[in-house]
Amino acid sequence: MSASPFIVSPYPARPSSPWKLEIKASFAGKKIRRFFASEAEAFEEGARMVSLIREKGTQGLQEEAGLLVSQAATLWVRSVDAQSKSHRDKIAATQVALMRQFRGRLDEVMPLDVDRWLKELGRTETSKAMWFRYARMFFRWCYRMRFIDRSPLDGLRAPRATPGRNILTPEQMKELLKAPMGDDVKALVLLGGFAGLRTVEVARMNWEDIDTKTKQIHVRAEVSKQHEGMLERVVDMTEPLMKRRKFFEKKKGRIVANSMEALHERRRKVALALGWEGWPDNALRHSFATYHLGRCGNAGLTGYQMGHTSPAMVQRVYAVPAVRADWRAWWRI
Repeated sequence: MSASPFIVSPYPARPSSPWKLEIKASFAGKKIRRFFASEAEAFEEGARMVSLIREKGTQGLQEEAGLLVSQAATLWVRSVDAQSKSHRDKIAATQVALMRQFRGRLDEVMPLDVDRWLKELGRTETSKAMWFRYARMFFRWCYRMRFIDRSPLDGLRAPRATPGRNILTPEQMKELLKAPMGDDVKALVLLGGFAGLRTVEVARMNWEDIDTKTKQIHVRAEVSKQHEGMLERVVDMTEPLMKRRKFFEKKKGRIVANSMEALHERRRKVALALGWEGWPDNALRHSFATYHLGRCGNAGLTGYQMGHTSPAMVQRVYAVPAVRADWRAWWRI
């Protein structure tokens, strides 16, 4: 008696569909997996799939089956609202990598498959963390769209990126503020360095969001919507911002009137005029986090001001630099 071309076994990792059907590679040319709510359903579907493969080959399954990874990745890219060029580029790169690696059905992708793929993609811990973050974004979107019952990244440990901290000294910040620049770039420098706002947040803000009377900056929900899990927040205007409050008063409309690309180009020209080798990556935000944590000693408070959800991350990345930083000189600027 010949062995069955498929196996049905318990799979408790998927509570909503805890029975796994596996069509053997020796029969179908590759392993094919499906998941079911009951053992009976799994056996019934196994018999049906075997019959279909014998009649039409695996092409018969593709004709009737669910979404391919390539199809889901294309839909995902179209759904993402990414104004940052860097963010768009990483999403596009993730789409290409997904389509190259996973040519079958979305619901056939297993955690071990993803784990091996991500380890092959990244050369450094930082790049591994980046690939993991964007792959997780894709599979979580698929889960929210109900294309899959569970993300294959659930349970996988996220790589820890080596933080890239480009921290400006108080002297460098003073030099930067003396450089000629447009109001939008100056607002970016002030709000990034002294309020911890992201470049993309400043680009989406209105001048009216900065209230010098209440000494508060309103980061609206639509301003921070790119960052999953973050809603609106109110950020304190620190002493350097209050010294320059007249700069923010009586201005109306969008702070950045044109594209992010144009803003980055104007910022790059400011850096070149100062003799810098380009604009230091995330320098303003990293500087704010370092000097703010150095002064208040409260990772939760610093994280809230920056729009982070994890005080532990703020502590891990910025605690040591904060101890060494001359935060008193920074807040006197």
